[in-house]
Amino acid sequence: MRIFLKQIFLFLIAPSLFAQVQEEVNPPENIKSIIFKGIKDDQFPVVQIGELISLEFDDLLANEQDYYYKIVHCDYDWTPSKLLKSQYLRGIDNQRILDYENSYNTLQSYSNYRLNIPNDNVSLRVSGNYVLEIYNASNELQFSRKFVVYKDLVGVGGEVKRSRDFSFINEKQVVQFSINSGSFRLVNPKKEVKVAIIQNYHWPTALYNVV
Repeated sequence: MRIFLKQIFLFLIAPSLFAQVQEEVNPPENIKSIIFKGIKDDQFPVVQIGELISLEFDDLLANEQDYYYKIVHCDYDWTPSKLLKSQYLRGIDNQRILDYENSYNTLQSYSNYRLNIPNDNVSLRVSGNYVLEIYNASNELQFSRKFVVYKDLVGVGGEVKRSRDFSFINEKQVVQFSINSGSFRLVNPKKEVKVAIIQNYHWPTALYNVV
């Protein structure tokens, strides 16, 4: 079992106590073969700000339906942040996905859709947790995917070791990490630094508030 210690996320805005946590929404039966990745082939994009994120999916209805995308900025705990769209986006989202083509000479007809971010209409201003939402022409949410954008501001070192508890020696690990803030000024690290440990990019089992 592998554990990936990916990033340290810094948030200066406290999350709302009553905001709803954003969970990924699975697609309807007609949408298949979703590929969502950054510059690497990981199916959960963790990218540096400005790097490319790409989404691709097939629609088995194969009738060139209109699909639109929206981008939601979230706090450390995946609740929607208080930032305005204009504060975390350059340009505007809620745009139609224009890059698509129909299958040809296949047993199953489908329309293939492709989306890159950043693009000519929108790019990201700030780092943080994000949710990409895909809607149909009736403004009905079809599916959503999480991704993380970071700035390379601090150094993070991590090491995974076997548990010292013999009851879980083959099941659990101990993660030791250190943060070198360098020239990045931290006034109150206990409040300003939030740590999440993600196993195999699976956010539902992520560990939060690690100290």
